[in-house]
Amino acid sequence: MTTDISNGKTVLVVGATGYIGNAVVAESVRRGYDVIAVTRSMKTDSRFEGAEVVMADVTDPASLPVIFDRDIDIVISCLACHSGLAKDFDDIDYKATLRILKAAIENGAKQFILLSAICVRKPDLPLQLAKLKMEDALIRSGIDYTIVRPTAYFWVFEAQTKNIEAGRPGFLIGSGDQASHNPIAKEDLAEFMVGCIGNVDRMNRIHIIGGPEVPENIITYKDSLLMVFESLGKEPKLLSIPGWLYMALIRATRFIGLFSRKIGVFSEFLHITYYYLHDDMRAPGYGSRTFKQHVLDTAVKAER
Repeated sequence: MTTDISNGKTVLVVGATGYIGNAVVAESVRRGYDVIAVTRSMKTDSRFEGAEVVMADVTDPASLPVIFDRDIDIVISCLACHSGLAKDFDDIDYKATLRILKAAIENGAKQFILLSAICVRKPDLPLQLAKLKMEDALIRSGIDYTIVRPTAYFWVFEAQTKNIEAGRPGFLIGSGDQASHNPIAKEDLAEFMVGCIGNVDRMNRIHIIGGPEVPENIITYKDSLLMVFESLGKEPKLLSIPGWLYMALIRATRFIGLFSRKIGVFSEFLHITYYYLHDDMRAPGYGSRTFKQHVLDTAVKAER
């Protein structure tokens, strides 16, 4: 049963195995579109019920004919490099995504929907610079586009949950109150993105979007940790890392990273983490799912 009239349109989702991409595939199927999910491995086939799965490596130009071997109406790109060096972010968030865009235009696609990030508004990191280049290329491409810049996702704030479950403290940078966010659930973000298909009010625009702007979802990182402790029925134990010490660690690992890729990747991860925990990521609210309800529901499911 579908909620939207899909008119037999075919939607191609690249980055389908990611946190948001998987939800976008599910929402596109729910709305009745013919959905093609691009994945590197068929082992993930079970995630995409109702969608056709195409195995291809988007970083390899030779894979493009496999991906675009039929007419595609809409392309939704959720491609993102989650960790790596500057070159890795440029290779995925810009170059690979740009190849998909060019192939989509050559194929006759009518609309390209790009998942970007709110953090590009203060560009400093390789991740942000790569995303901005892709945004610019899409705007200049001539195809009807929609760019979505979401605030942080729930998983950013629940990342320490397993450690807390094991009895270890939650870690903060400084007080943990430096930045406030209204994080967005992957289901709400997917609903918004798929709702951009054919929507003239959302076309050829950049949309900055966050989760519900209600007290239980306008949170600092410290708030999120306290919610996790509460959902698990545990007494809060927080350990603060001074900001100067964290920045010194970033600088030290960045230098060592000149000689070790593994340490370089770790340093970039630390820098991205610092950015999200130090800078406000508030955005216009959308959806109904709050982080507090999410952690409570997750705890209930874990008990069953």
